[in-house]
Amino acid sequence: MSKGSMTPKIFLMNILNAVGAGVVIALLPNALLGELLKLFKDGYPTLQTIYEIVVVIQSFMPFIIGVLAAHQFKFSGAGATMIGTSAMIGSGVIKVTGTSFNMSGVGDIINVIVVVIITCALYMLLQNKLGSLEMIILPVLIPVIGGGLGLYTLPYVTNVTKTIGQIVNSFTDFNPLLMSILICITYALLMVTPISVVAIATAIGLTGLGSGAANMGIVAACVTFLFGSIRINSAGVNLVLIIGAAKMMIPVYLRNPIIMIPLIINGTIGGLLTYFVGIKGTPMSAGFGYTGLVGPINAFNRMEGDAMMNIILLVFAYFIIPFVAAFFVHGLCKRLMAGYSDDIYQFEIPKQ
Repeated sequence: MSKGSMTPKIFLMNILNAVGAGVVIALLPNALLGELLKLFKDGYPTLQTIYEIVVVIQSFMPFIIGVLAAHQFKFSGAGATMIGTSAMIGSGVIKVTGTSFNMSGVGDIINVIVVVIITCALYMLLQNKLGSLEMIILPVLIPVIGGGLGLYTLPYVTNVTKTIGQIVNSFTDFNPLLMSILICITYALLMVTPISVVAIATAIGLTGLGSGAANMGIVAACVTFLFGSIRINSAGVNLVLIIGAAKMMIPVYLRNPIIMIPLIINGTIGGLLTYFVGIKGTPMSAGFGYTGLVGPINAFNRMEGDAMMNIILLVFAYFIIPFVAAFFVHGLCKRLMAGYSDDIYQFEIPKQ
């Protein structure tokens, strides 16, 4: 794509498309295998190694997003690695402890977006301008400036997550039913954004019914996008949504904020299910929904009474009622809301 045809809208959508795809590539291995491997890896070195691999893969999410963004702009392979390295440094994944480096988590996605925007713009500005010195100057300039600015902005950007966490925490002061509905709606609205819903839950120590409501908010977001996507996108995209990796739809959501309406409705239903079924969890389970059965397993472990009845309740709460409700909500929204259709859920962006 030539610089002359580049507009701010196309530039931003290229970045967001990279974020959507990068999240899936990085998080899907652990989402599919992580919880299963946890159950069986003890005593089996091979399974332990595979588990460690899928955990490490998700920590490379910033690098993957940076490389995919560079690919969107048709940068060279060298340019792509510079953007990816900058995103990795500025994400907060890598932490210096004395003379060693530790890598943990997936970083702050909002800050990754900031770094990728800066470095892609800088690379576009400088490429083919330095002659024979390009391969000497750019590998130093891009990662140092981009990664350095990312480290500078990281504390300020993470305050966004902390602020949202404080708002979510304030909901716990309400009665349990209202709390469940508000937290579920909030998580449904935030799931398909660059904001880390897991980080919010862990930051405020969201447990019990509040964690269960957050978990059901993730379910509400997944089924909302699934039924919007199922007629318009490829089988691969829909399969990823069925698995629960709805964050890939970030560009779709930001282009079409009208999707907030079905998210709120499905979030309300999820909040009611949380309260009446008694779904509970931990801060770490709050951001997973049904992916890897993290939410249902944690909820089951905290339920009292007959085990079989609890399993039946959780099957209905996680896998039957939300899916059926989302199907009808999507159809109702298409019938009653102007501008709402299957087309707004198209994941692939038409070539400019």
